[in-house]
Order: sequence, then C-alpha cells, then structure tokens
Amino acid sequence: MSEEKDKDNESALSRKKIIINLIVVLIIGLVINIVISFFADFQETFATLKTINLIFIVKVFVVFSMAYLIDLIRLYIVTLSFHKKIKFKDAIYNTVSFYFMSNITPMASGGQPYQIYHLTKLGIESTLATNIVLSRLVENLLFSSAVILIFIRRVMSILSRIGTGKYILIIGIIAALGFSALLILLFLNPKLIYKLFNFLLKIFPLKNKSKFEQRLQKLENWLEELKLSIKTLWIEKAHIVTIDFILGGFIVFFHSLGLHITLSSITSGSYSILEVFILFIIMNFVVYYIPTPGSSGGVEALYGIVLASFMPGRFVSTTVLLWRFATYYLQIAFEGVILLMTRTKEKGVST
Repeated sequence: MSEEKDKDNESALSRKKIIINLIVVLIIGLVINIVISFFADFQETFATLKTINLIFIVKVFVVFSMAYLIDLIRLYIVTLSFHKKIKFKDAIYNTVSFYFMSNITPMASGGQPYQIYHLTKLGIESTLATNIVLSRLVENLLFSSAVILIFIRRVMSILSRIGTGKYILIIGIIAALGFSALLILLFLNPKLIYKLFNFLLKIFPLKNKSKFEQRLQKLENWLEELKLSIKTLWIEKAHIVTIDFILGGFIVFFHSLGLHITLSSITSGSYSILEVFILFIIMNFVVYYIPTPGSSGGVEALYGIVLASFMPGRFVSTTVLLWRFATYYLQIAFEGVILLMTRTKEKGVST
C-alpha cells in the first residue's frame, strides 16, 4: 500500500515539475519575444504579419514533425536488430517523449535520460536502452561535426557575414566540437567513467568506503556490459548504424528545411537550402548550452542576432516569433496530446 502511495506521490511530483517547466518556458519565451519586439518596430512587425499567408506555419509544423516519424522508424530498426519487439503505442510514446522532455528541461537535456528510463520500463535491458539512445546522440554529433568540417569554407563565409554574434557562434562551435570528441571517447571506452570514479574514491576520504566500492563494482560490471552492447551494434551491426546515421541526417535536413520555408515565406527572398542547412547546424551547436528549459529564450535571442545579418531588419522579430511558434510551442502542445493518448503502464516489449 505504501509503495503504491509512493508511486502516486512520485507521479504527482513529476507532473508538478512538468507543469512548472512548461510555465517557465512560456514566460521566458514571452519575455524574450517582447524584448526582441521592443528593439524592433512594433508597427513594422504587425504590418509584416498582415502581409504574410500564415498557412506556411502548417507547412513548417508538418516538415518539422517528420522527425517523429523518422525517429519512430529508427527505434524499430535498432530494437528489431536486437530481436526486441515494442508495441506501436509504446514506440510512439518513447519517440515523442524524447522531444517533449528535451523541450521542457534545462539545456534540452532531459530527453535522452527519459527515453532510457522508458525503454527499461518496457523491459529492455538498461545497457541496450542506453546504447540505443547514446548511439543516436553520438551519430548526431558526428553528422553535425562532419558537415561543419566538410563545408568549413562555407561556414567561414557565413560567419564573416555576421556581426559580433559570430564570436558567440565560434566559441559555441569550438566548445561543441570539444564536447563531441569527449563524448565519443567515453562512448568508445565507457570504462573510463569507472576509472574516474575509482580515482576519486582513492583520493577523497570517505567514512564508508566499502559501500561505495560495492557500488563501483556494480558500475564496472554494468559499463562492461554496455561496452559489449555498443560493440555489437557498431561493429557486428554496422549496417544498422549506417542506416540510423543517414536517417538522423534526414531529421536535421527537415528541421533546417522548416527554417528555409519560414525565411522564404516571410521575406519572399531566395535563400540557398545548403546555406540555411549549414547555418541551422551552426546555431544548434550553440543554443543547447543555454541553461533554460528547452533553451527557451536563448534560441530566440541567438536566432534574432544571427538572422539579422541574413535578412532585412524589419523581418527579424516576425521570423523569430513565427519560426519558434511552429517549431517549439506548437510542437510542445502536439507532443503533450500524443503523450496523453499513448500513455500506458503495461510492459510492451517481447523477445
């Protein structure tokens, strides 16, 4: 009885945190958009809104939402390669929950942990669940880093067109590349985490070392299993990783295509899809280091600073407002509805 009560309290607490984060997201987004509009001309913003066919928002929403379908396919491909079968309803919940939790947690950091948690609740081993989620993160970092390095001349050309904001992007790119290298290193050799904790255990005095040593031993065993799982996926099932990597690239493309549609629809200008694609990757390298729920506020500010160098100033505030509405706030509402419709307490995985 007490266990059920604890679970209810934990569930209520989780709902409370989600609601609080949603309120924070809305407040921060509203304040930032007001600030952006303050520096712009209100009359020009409203005049621009009147001349735009807002049906393009539906197009941006649909294009951006392609990520759900692609990630759903990716989840099925990887899990089936390990002979795991997930119910369609649970697969949708897991896929959408990643985006929802990322959108409402600081630095968009809650998506991956929640996905792992949900997959383990479905009966998938924690090592495999961690492998699936981390592999996707590593693939995304590799893809973005590769695009930056392959098109480095185009990147430098884009940065040269931006004012003082380019220094923020340069620092962000360097930091992101460094973080990517560190994460990939830990991914290739997860036992480095054990060695770090073991080193800290030796140099810091603890009252009950035996207790921590037991936990450390369990961590070592778990990391060894994780390493074997990663080896199985990336070496023995390299073709699966290749497919997953390509599909992940399509997600980035569709997200950048949404930005391209927004720019073209609002300014009626002609923009290079490749340039917008690269610009989108550059900005994404930076925005997710902003410690607000879903990086709310920081995204609007950075996009405003950068896009001001690529379009007439009178369109900037409108572009940021409508782009963010279609790809973030509208998405959160959609994700919330889907999660409520697909929520289940039953285990939905079989081997």
